[in-house]
Amino acid sequence: MKADAWTRLAAPVWQIAYVLVHAWWAIGGAKPFLEGRESYFPGGWVPVTLGALAAVGCLAAAAGSRRELDDSGHYLLAGLNAVAGAALCVYSFMFPVVVVSLLFEGPGPGTVSSLLATGSGAVGGVICLRIALAERRLATHSCVACGRVHGRSPESRVDPAPGWAFAGAYLAVGGFAARLSMWLHETIAGRWPSPASRANGISWTAMVVFILLMTLAGTLLPLALAHRWGRLWPAWLGPLRGRAVPRWLVLGTGLFIGASLTAYFGIAGGIAWIRGDLRGPLVPLLLEVGGYTLWGVGLLVAAASYLALTRPPCPTHRATGPAQ
Repeated sequence: MKADAWTRLAAPVWQIAYVLVHAWWAIGGAKPFLEGRESYFPGGWVPVTLGALAAVGCLAAAAGSRRELDDSGHYLLAGLNAVAGAALCVYSFMFPVVVVSLLFEGPGPGTVSSLLATGSGAVGGVICLRIALAERRLATHSCVACGRVHGRSPESRVDPAPGWAFAGAYLAVGGFAARLSMWLHETIAGRWPSPASRANGISWTAMVVFILLMTLAGTLLPLALAHRWGRLWPAWLGPLRGRAVPRWLVLGTGLFIGASLTAYFGIAGGIAWIRGDLRGPLVPLLLEVGGYTLWGVGLLVAAASYLALTRPPCPTHRATGPAQ
């Protein structure tokens, strides 16, 4: 299945624009508007190199779409774009963190410009990953109507999730439990809410709501990503029984929270720990930073399975099992 024409046309343009802007900054162009940080990784020529790799991948895919490539050629283009896309997304990992900051704290100095800078890299990375997926589908001769490899890919929501999806879901629950243990310890010790939170006028009601939402994100959400009742409403819901759960209600939430936790605590926290910026007893740090990281990674793993299991039915292939 080829990526749509818009993506093939816009992808090289987007990546080249990203490279030119960052090259200008690297050479010495002023960027007074970017008061916030774009990434915890070094700037300068690093984003230029990553953007150039992405541009090469997108241009090669665009050129390859006009020729008859064999399977190995499509695999090569898929690998190149996957590496470039993943690298850009990792470099721009602050994007979901900036989004959360805007939602809960409002715009601050440099926040909007940081959103644009990190967002442009994240979009470029996603574009590359989309092209990589399209090239892989060409290499595996996937169904042109739905992208599945019939006989090997799940055909409907009633198909069981693979074991690794359950492993990811329960890894997320375990990570949440580790973080929750620190919340309980800090609460009993009188250190939560923190003096800074109390000084800012954050009420106990807001704190309780926050904990309830985080509890749902650490228990119900990962389990819904792996279990069948997260794809089809369970029997005890009466009129909704057996109906499809709105796909992006579960998938979108899982991807966003998983990416945010992995980015902020897994990448940023790991770098800060290596640099020595995080200080304190080892066990509390492991429970907090490690718990959040496992929680985020587990959500992303389970979400990958949910993404495949909830694809719309193929219009040209009759799936086995109940109709969806």
